[in-house]
Amino acid sequence: MKKYLKVLLHPVTQFNLLVVGFLILVQGLHTHAHYTMSVDTDSYVHNYCKKNLKQCKRIISNLED
Repeated sequence: MKKYLKVLLHPVTQFNLLVVGFLILVQGLHTHAHYTMSVDTDSYVHNYCKKNLKQCKRIISNLED
C-alpha cells in the first residue's frame, strides 16, 4: 500500500493527472457548447437564417438535408 501511495503522490504523477484532468474538462466544455449550440459559430448563422428565410434559403436547405 505504501508503494502505491508513494507513486500516487509523486510530482510526475500529479502533473500527469493535472494535465489529463484539464484536457477532460476542456473536452467536456467543448462538447457541451456544441450540444447546446449556444457558443458555436454555425448556430449563430443557423439561427439568423431561420429568422430571415428569404435571405438565406440556400443555407437553410443545406442545413436541413
